[in-house]
Amino acid sequence: MQIIHIFTELGTGLRRNVSMTLSLVVTTFVSLALVGFGLLVNEQAEATEEYFNGRSTLLVLLCSETSSGGTCVNGEVTREQREAVEAALEENPQVDSYTYETAEEQYEKAGELQNQTAAGRRAYEAAEPANFSAVYTVIPFDPNQVDGISEQLAGMSGIENLVNVADQLGLLYEFLDLLQFAALVIAAFLAVTSVLLVSNTIRLTAYARRKEIGIMRLVGASSWHIQLPFVLESMLATVLAGLLAVGSLAAMVELGVNRGLKQAFGDLTVWIGWSDAVFAGTLTMALAVVLGAIPPLVLTRKYLDV
Repeated sequence: MQIIHIFTELGTGLRRNVSMTLSLVVTTFVSLALVGFGLLVNEQAEATEEYFNGRSTLLVLLCSETSSGGTCVNGEVTREQREAVEAALEENPQVDSYTYETAEEQYEKAGELQNQTAAGRRAYEAAEPANFSAVYTVIPFDPNQVDGISEQLAGMSGIENLVNVADQLGLLYEFLDLLQFAALVIAAFLAVTSVLLVSNTIRLTAYARRKEIGIMRLVGASSWHIQLPFVLESMLATVLAGLLAVGSLAAMVELGVNRGLKQAFGDLTVWIGWSDAVFAGTLTMALAVVLGAIPPLVLTRKYLDV
């Protein structure tokens, strides 16, 4: 009978506070979705950093037909200059391996990447192989040895530029960190808003049902018996919000990553997958349960005086 009465009280509370409950669901959903998004961004940032740190490369851009200045005073790299660069790479004990791609191969590779968008196709059509440099892609034994290899090759004739790929990704890492931080800060503010909504809902409900609560005290109802409908009402709203947030994370991985980023950029990096979504979703649901249980337990004691 007590269980039936508790669920009856729960139904009464939900009917009386439909708008407040919906507000709580929406606010908590957005908050939890942003928390999950921040977790996924963090997973992607770590995967990207690990991927490129494990594949630290030095790009040796050779002088092209359009190069001028520096060591490219004679224009395109000569065969003798290229052989000297290869000899330096062969003799360097820090070099694990290297590959060579001609300017024409670089031009074709650029075409594959630029064809993803209309603007990229227009830029590619305006270019020609002479605008591209032949490239040595150098893989060190140790990712920390890239600078040493770069110092050895610096100033050699026929080299237009030396590019440490890891250094070029600094802005990407900063952007991902900023995105994660922004998502978590907004989520924190919305979580506080959710707690305030719970507080307001309990306060208004307690006032509307003050006679019933008074009668329950008179007949000797336990504190748990009085509190539980309020706690269950809050938990129902936050768990529903958590399920919606988990669904949004699944949609983000499937539509945003699997059908979006993977198809647009291919194997540019290691992309997050379903295991990361499950991890983020589990933490998100755990947070939903905490938001639905702990604040109501504290607030009901305050407003119901039990």
